[in-house]
Amino acid sequence: MKLLTAEGLLNFKNLEKITKKPKLFAKDDGNFWQDPYISEHLLYAHLDDDSDQGSRKYENIIQAVNWLCSYMKLPEDSKYLDLGCGPGLYSENFFGQGFDVTGIDFSENSINYAKEQAAEFGYPIQYLCKDYLNIDYENEFDVVSLIYGDLCVLSHQDRDKLLKKVYKALKPGGFLIFDVFTKYYFETREPDQSWYISEEDGFWSEKEHLLLQSHYKYKKEKIRLDKYTLIFNDGEMRTHHIWKHYFSVKRAIAMAEELGFTVKDYWANLRGKPYEDGSPWIGMIVQK
Repeated sequence: MKLLTAEGLLNFKNLEKITKKPKLFAKDDGNFWQDPYISEHLLYAHLDDDSDQGSRKYENIIQAVNWLCSYMKLPEDSKYLDLGCGPGLYSENFFGQGFDVTGIDFSENSINYAKEQAAEFGYPIQYLCKDYLNIDYENEFDVVSLIYGDLCVLSHQDRDKLLKKVYKALKPGGFLIFDVFTKYYFETREPDQSWYISEEDGFWSEKEHLLLQSHYKYKKEKIRLDKYTLIFNDGEMRTHHIWKHYFSVKRAIAMAEELGFTVKDYWANLRGKPYEDGSPWIGMIVQK
């Protein structure tokens, strides 16, 4: 989409489109997870241990894996599937606990990094670069995880599709580990719009651009949207949507039970912190 007409004038209809609240789950201009430039910056965010923007800090990851393994009490060589594994931070630590690990992620950069780490340290972890919505396992895994809000960014249809596939992939009695946002995760962010000029080598593009950031509420559906629109100096525009569905404990339990799972426990995080009202996250473990 272009902001300028062929005569070099502003196209006000397109300008209105980028400032208007989109319809729920409206499509954007492509999958940024597979964009070579953006996915490289996402990998840096995953590996930045001073920030929780890409992944949780490494110390918290280790604590979560230790806590979860202690809770599940599974034998060595149990099979673990890490969906949305990124650069393999959870995969490596579950392997360290004796699991037979498979990691799947859509980002080629992250998977390549994970494979390089596994090769360097001699970890026999299988990493696959694919869309986890297309998995097709049956009664194969003792544990599946969707960690750091992965379920929250999917449409209702895709979320249910994935959970059905996860249920099928688990052995009888197998565990699904996941965490979701609550409304308190967004407490400090009200709907707004802002913009700034990004020079070369910004997060979203190596080219100079104006970045319009928009944050919208869909209160009835309990969804937030972070919308990022890039406008380049030739008038070309590109938009990226990040949908964030949030849950109460009651709704998270209902979602799992409607798809056949039995809820075993939930916490304020996946390190076993007791849940209390006002927690920004719900960490949950359910069973087939």
